[in-house]
Amino acid sequence: MPYQPALDRLIGQSGIVMETIPPERSGLGVVKVAGQLWSAETDWPMALTPGTQAMVVDRASLVLVVLPQKEGTR
Repeated sequence: MPYQPALDRLIGQSGIVMETIPPERSGLGVVKVAGQLWSAETDWPMALTPGTQAMVVDRASLVLVVLPQKEGTR
């Protein structure tokens, strides 16, 4: 099995937005994933507000890229 950095293992996991994430990668917010707080950005056209369920779809260095999670998915 090839080595996979710990940060890459977060891709596909869900979390919750703790601090507003501005839209279209225009700034950073904070998301809680796997019990830890991470800086995050989004490609979504609207800001993600605290309490929003989010899915990690990528990473850029130490910043997670998230999208809002659809209802009923985990």
